[in-house]
Amino acid sequence: MIQDFFRKDLSDFESYNAGKIDYKVRLNANESFNNLGAATRRKLGMVIEDSIYNRYPDAGALQVCNLYAKYAKVESINVMAGNGSDECIQIIAHTFLNTGAKVAIQSPDFSMYGLYTKVAGGIPIEFPLSEDLKLDVEGFITMANREEVKIVFLSNPNNPTGGTITRENIIKIIEGCRCIVVIDEAYFEFYGETIVDKINTYENLIVLRTCSKIGLAAIRLGFLITNNVLMEELKKVKPPYNVNAITQSIGSVVLEEPKIIYKNVERILIERKYLWEKLSCIDGIKLYKAEANFILVEVLNAKLVKEQLLEQSINVRSFTSGVLENCLRITIGSREENDCLLNNITLGNDNNM
Repeated sequence: MIQDFFRKDLSDFESYNAGKIDYKVRLNANESFNNLGAATRRKLGMVIEDSIYNRYPDAGALQVCNLYAKYAKVESINVMAGNGSDECIQIIAHTFLNTGAKVAIQSPDFSMYGLYTKVAGGIPIEFPLSEDLKLDVEGFITMANREEVKIVFLSNPNNPTGGTITRENIIKIIEGCRCIVVIDEAYFEFYGETIVDKINTYENLIVLRTCSKIGLAAIRLGFLITNNVLMEELKKVKPPYNVNAITQSIGSVVLEEPKIIYKNVERILIERKYLWEKLSCIDGIKLYKAEANFILVEVLNAKLVKEQLLEQSINVRSFTSGVLENCLRITIGSREENDCLLNNITLGNDNNM
């Protein structure tokens, strides 16, 4: 049987299902509600028209890495581009994990850390957040060292809670954990705090960034930022030509004019404040302070509320177990999208509170 050739350790895996995308209001995937402006899209059209399609792209994505390095205020030699930050996570796992090696992650956190760990043959060790969704930093460090993990993955701000770990505590983790420490700053733009300035101070530090939350989710462009020693090791595993020419070109156009990003983020932060204030006025909804482009809320019956929203073609992310039971993660939308959600989630809660 052909199944005899399958990996036994992946027998219980389920393929990642991103879900339908044809909902009228999509507030489930932490995308930006802002598309690029008309002038920028026209410029992109010309760049794409002039692209060379019969040749491989720049294997090192040097132009877009140089531009992102300027944006992130680091040296270009410290930046690697990936097919989304997902691929950067995968590269890290395959670079440093042997079969049976352990990885420490907080729970809940971005699911791809555990998935890529398992695909690489590693073992994810989950450290649960407290009831109020905070990380016990000292306990986490103790666990990581006791388990002799090779990698720590932490998103900051956290996805899906929106919570943060202070810079002081991030440094404690980097200094205290005897392993590679990966800080995923996918939501950096909405938080404003970073540890990227410490990549050359700590030999075990890797920082991840992405363009997916700032208006470029469609092109799949992420970045890995680290010191020269780790970078040389990671390059051994990075696939050649992993970022296609069109993505490199589009990313370069936008990064050449970072004001496009700043304006996008500003609009999202305005809407985050608006949505937070409106949700806080609804009885029966508990809000968790968010520093990302989404808000986590807790209701009495998240499954039912989500079903009612779906009936109105409004999609949000729901959770049904663990510390996030009865929580909804709501991506910040446009004013029209946010009002549509507010009108309908109010009805949903009134029926169930």
